[in-house]
This record gives sequence, structure tokens and C-alpha cells, in this order.
Amino acid sequence: MKTAGAERGWTLRVDPGVIRLGGNLLRAGLDRDPAHLPADVVGPEVDVHLGQVKRIDTAGLAWLAALQSRAEAKGIRLRYTHAPQAMRQMMAVYGLEGLMPLETGLD
Repeated sequence: MKTAGAERGWTLRVDPGVIRLGGNLLRAGLDRDPAHLPADVVGPEVDVHLGQVKRIDTAGLAWLAALQSRAEAKGIRLRYTHAPQAMRQMMAVYGLEGLMPLETGLD
């Protein structure tokens, strides 16, 4: 298990088959930390659990899109679960539903 980002208001923890994100995925906390896929993330499919994300802005969504791109480059498919309402709304506005698989019906 690896935890990162806590000093910037968000957390990332890797468990087998799951990346757990929490806190605030906001520009102020993400500026200095470009998205990278932790080395201990293995595929072919990994859930990104967002149930503990309290706030997200467009920078947070862009950070997740960059994480998605890095995973795809390694042949890993990410699936987003427990997404906050704000993220679902932004994804619809920006037309990202097809690029970032979002599991609906999970609270």
C-alpha cells in the first residue's frame, strides 16, 4: 500500500486492483504534483475509487485525465467508481464520459 498527496489536501492509496483517492482534488493542491501512475498499480483493470473525494475542480478532472493517459500507455484500463456529483457534471459538460469510464449507480 502506498499513500501520497496528504500534505497537499488529498490522498492517494493503492490497494490490489484499486486506487483510492480522497480529500480535495483542486488546482491549489495539484499544481506541484503532476499525475503519475504509482509503480505498484498493475492491470489489466484497476478501479479508481473516488468515494472519499470531498471537492474537485476542473484541474482535478484534468489531473485524473492525465492519470488515465498514463495508465493507458501501460496497458491498464481505469474505471472510476463512487464519483462525486460535481465530477459527473463536469464530465458531461466536457464530453469525457467516453474517455474516462465512469461506473454509475454506486454511492
